Amino acid sequence: MKQSSLLITFLFSLCLFLNANDTLPNIVLIFVDDMAYGDASCYGGDLIETKNIDKLADRGIQFNTAYSISPVCGPSRVGLLTGTYPGRSGVYWNPDMGGIQFSDDRPLLSVQLKKAGYKTAIVGKWNLNNPSWNPMPAKKYFDHTANTMVWEGDYWPDATGHYHGVNDDKYGSTKTNNIWGPTTKGDVYLTDLLTQSACDFIDENSDNPFFLYLSYNAPHSPLQGKLSHKKRLSHIKSEALKLYASMLLAVDEGVGQVLDTIDKKGIKEDTLIIFLSDNGPAKTNFKGLPKEWPRGEMLGSTNGLRGNKGEYFEGGIRVPFIVSWPGQIPLNETIETPISSLDIYPTLSALAGIDLPKDEPFEGVNLLPLLLDTDSQISRDHFFWAGGRIGKHRGAILKDGWKLIVNHKGKDFLFNLDKDPNERINLIANYPHKSNALKSIFSDTLKGMPEPLTDRSKLK
Repeated sequence: MKQSSLLITFLFSLCLFLNANDTLPNIVLIFVDDMAYGDASCYGGDLIETKNIDKLADRGIQFNTAYSISPVCGPSRVGLLTGTYPGRSGVYWNPDMGGIQFSDDRPLLSVQLKKAGYKTAIVGKWNLNNPSWNPMPAKKYFDHTANTMVWEGDYWPDATGHYHGVNDDKYGSTKTNNIWGPTTKGDVYLTDLLTQSACDFIDENSDNPFFLYLSYNAPHSPLQGKLSHKKRLSHIKSEALKLYASMLLAVDEGVGQVLDTIDKKGIKEDTLIIFLSDNGPAKTNFKGLPKEWPRGEMLGSTNGLRGNKGEYFEGGIRVPFIVSWPGQIPLNETIETPISSLDIYPTLSALAGIDLPKDEPFEGVNLLPLLLDTDSQISRDHFFWAGGRIGKHRGAILKDGWKLIVNHKGKDFLFNLDKDPNERINLIANYPHKSNALKSIFSDTLKGMPEPLTDRSKLK
């Protein structure tokens, strides 16, 4: 009965909004790369002050228990843009991205929203294209594209003004770290360039409903910072972390410029903004680092959560997640209800008043009732993750506060997150029935999914 009442309330509120504005709300989806759960000040971060991300939280709802569908870049974007487990497309880990294909029956989020009347744009990291043999250019799925990259890009341009990895068929950056720029007068930092492209799109398209996917590649490596930040980061002793902090500052500045542009156009109450990260923080184990730098240093803060990028502990999959829609949803609220990046597709589809594609699986939940009434309850049986370099038989299940991590370095872990949110006590030997039940859900879910697109025996 309560669910029916909530649905009626939601539909009534949405109708009032649409009737009052005679248009669909604009949507800005800001997806950042490798930003840790605890980096933003509003999530307890103390490395730098993220005043603009905090401002976004003040204008809306901060989710404290939000999950990405993967602990690595590629599959997390597949899940975000399809609304379903990336394994359903044969994607379990980054190497699988080279063979990905989507059927026309499975429209990506941008295609779905275009059907509802949105003008769509992507700025930044695309990651769903393999230019060598399986081209899926972003322009196939968006009306407007700007400064897109397959994987990652250099943050400072070369002598010709080109950013390696951006607007080309390169798979990534030059892997050159420890750069403070500009090294040439007039050079523009890549994050600032992406921000400007996003603001230009908003400025030029504010008269009609738009969907902007602002996909920052920061603060992902290579570690390249802005010299203008260096003085205020002098309190940070680690050179790697100092550069990371500069990259994070640039993202925060970008969020501020996007908010300012929306305010100046007078569309603040007509624009829903979602901000989240694709996975947890990386460690300094990637290519191109100076030999004298320590390896294994965490870039970013999980705020005490165990794990990092590439792992299914909370630190690898729990991410910052903020939703802002002034005048339509509560201000300065925090919600503990667990949610997923998979929820974005059905939520935005409902907001646009368009049905989900029939005969296609969607594991996400429509969050609009919860956004409109933070006391609402949403129904979800469990959370599921799968994938790794070894194949698909690695991952995690979370149900009713109990979390089973499957095959982490050959070992299973069971945690009661309600009592042990930092995952310190492995209860696998204490609760065999609980672990077996969760393992059964994991195995049953995998049965309906294809094998990885990439032969794991050929991976280095």
